[in-house]
Amino acid sequence: MDIRKIEAFSKVYEHCSFSKAGKSLYLSQPTISAHVASLEQELEVQLFDRIGRSVVPTKAGEVLYEHAKKIFEASELAISELRKLQDRITGKLDLGGSTIPANYIMPEILAKFWQNYPEVIMDLRIGDSEDIVTQVRDNALMLGVVGAVFESPDLHYEKIASDSLVLAMTPALYAKHRHLSEDDLLRALPWVMREEGSGTRVAMAESIAKFGIDIHSLRTVIMVRNAGAMSRCLSAGMGASITSAITIHDELATGALVAVDLPGLQMERSFHVVFNRKRSLFPAAIKLIEFLKNNAQNIAVRSKP
Repeated sequence: MDIRKIEAFSKVYEHCSFSKAGKSLYLSQPTISAHVASLEQELEVQLFDRIGRSVVPTKAGEVLYEHAKKIFEASELAISELRKLQDRITGKLDLGGSTIPANYIMPEILAKFWQNYPEVIMDLRIGDSEDIVTQVRDNALMLGVVGAVFESPDLHYEKIASDSLVLAMTPALYAKHRHLSEDDLLRALPWVMREEGSGTRVAMAESIAKFGIDIHSLRTVIMVRNAGAMSRCLSAGMGASITSAITIHDELATGALVAVDLPGLQMERSFHVVFNRKRSLFPAAIKLIEFLKNNAQNIAVRSKP
C-alpha cells in the first residue's frame, strides 16, 4: 500500500470530508478521492459510505484507520530515534492536560522545553482529568498531566507536584456563615462545583467525605468546566468551592476571596504525568517527562498565596 494513499484515507476519516482532507494535505479533492478509490480497489473493500454530503467510515474503514495510526506512529518513532543518534530531539508530541495543570503549570515548562528542543512540535489538548487519562489509555495522546489518578493496568503515573487546596469564598459569604460549625458550614454553603471527572472535584469529594458528607448532597448553584470560570463565579459571590490555591492566587492576594481554614479538611492533592506502559515513548516524550519532574513543583510552590 502506498503511504500517500493511507495518509489521504486517514485525513478523510478524521475530517469526515474529502474536501477538508484535501485542504489539510494541500491536495485537490479529486486527488484525495482518487487515492481513496485506488486504496479501496487494491484492498477490495469499501472504506466509506457516501450518504448525501456526509462521509461515514465502514467497518473496514474503522479497522484500517486503527492500523494506519500505528503505521504513522512507527514512522515518527523511527525518525525521532534516528535524530537522537544525531543528538537531535525532534517530532510531534500529542499532549493532554487537565484544566489546572494545562493552564497554570504546563505553559511555562513547555516554553522552556521548546527553547531547548525547538524541533519538537507540541499539540496540547485540554480536558478534565478523566478525559485526558482515557485518551492516554486509548493512545490518542502520548502523555497527560492530570490532577487525579484513574487506575488502569496499562497506565503508569509519576507524581510531579503537590497542590494545595483551599476552601474559598467571598468575605461577605463567609461572614454570613462563620458562626456555624464545620459540618454545618459545609452543608449550608451554596457551592460552585466542577464537573464529574475533574481532578479538583475528586479531591473535594475525598476531603468532605472525612466529615461524612457526600458531594452529591451539597447545594450546587452552578457547575463549571474550567478553573477560570470557577474563580470568576466565586468572586461574583455565587458560592464557595474547594479548589487549587494556584487558580485563585490573585483573588486571595487582593482580598476578593478568602481561604477558610477547616482543620478537619485534607487540603492537598498531587499532579501526575501519565503514559501508556504498552506504548513506546518518543525521545522527545522522555525528555519532556524529565522537564515536568524537574520544574512542576517549583511552579506550584511559587503560585501559592
